[in-house]
Amino acid sequence: MDFTERLNLYLEGGMIDEKDVRDVNRIIELFHDEYGVTLLEENADTFIAHICAAYSRLKSGEDVEELPEVVLDEVKALDSWPLSVKILERVMAVTENPLNETEQGYALLHINNLIARLQETGEWHTAD
Repeated sequence: MDFTERLNLYLEGGMIDEKDVRDVNRIIELFHDEYGVTLLEENADTFIAHICAAYSRLKSGEDVEELPEVVLDEVKALDSWPLSVKILERVMAVTENPLNETEQGYALLHINNLIARLQETGEWHTAD
């Protein structure tokens, strides 16, 4: 299932706005066009929920604690780290909402988890 229902609920609840929806759709298109992956509720729910929550926090000025250094070190040690950094750079290039440094750290964690999840299901086909 796609993210239409989730995004509509978030819109109705005031968590996100139309600009955020456009950005989420750009991210979904990016994964499809550049990595051949269709992001759906079944494979990317946590990642998309994080992005929406990050947009909401940035608008409200809510602070979030930085990713603990030990967690960041573990993520940096993963084989998928360079690719996740590249993906985050592409996400930042195609979206209007800039993620601050703290939110970028969490986005990298979620991107690494997403790649691992997609690899487990056989949905990740890129050699990057």
